[in-house]
Amino acid sequence: MSIAVSADIKPSRLLLIVMAAAAIVVALIGVIFAFALVGQLSFVFRISLAAACVVTATLAFWLVLRNRKAVWLHISGTGQIRLVEHHATVRVKAGSQVMSGGLAQLLAGSTVWPNLLLLRLKLENGRVRTIPVLPDSVPKETFRALQVACRWVASHNNNA
Repeated sequence: MSIAVSADIKPSRLLLIVMAAAAIVVALIGVIFAFALVGQLSFVFRISLAAACVVTATLAFWLVLRNRKAVWLHISGTGQIRLVEHHATVRVKAGSQVMSGGLAQLLAGSTVWPNLLLLRLKLENGRVRTIPVLPDSVPKETFRALQVACRWVASHNNNA
């Protein structure tokens, strides 16, 4: 059986919606504190807490937007992983749109669930990159193949 798989992983819209909802909830908590709807806090403390909530929510959502990059993930039949980041919008001229790429190693903290893959990959330069893969990121058959390949690679990495 060959575990070779190649996947073009697009940023998940579902994850973006969930993160936007979480940021809105945190910002609303700040607004609730600002208008003194909870507790007997001093005015300065309420405004500081509200500002911290709003700034944190804005920063978190901005970081999510900034890290939305599409990747090509290639897993060979021997379990070698190649990761290439590219712009999600333009796919015609891949050579001019490639941002970075190279070999990667699947780390032990990766999560493989039926509807979620959190792939922790150690890149050639030593950086660790976490790639969330939800079912809306890739076609259904590619998601299943990627899931099987990641399980195979993880089981063979643990044996070595």
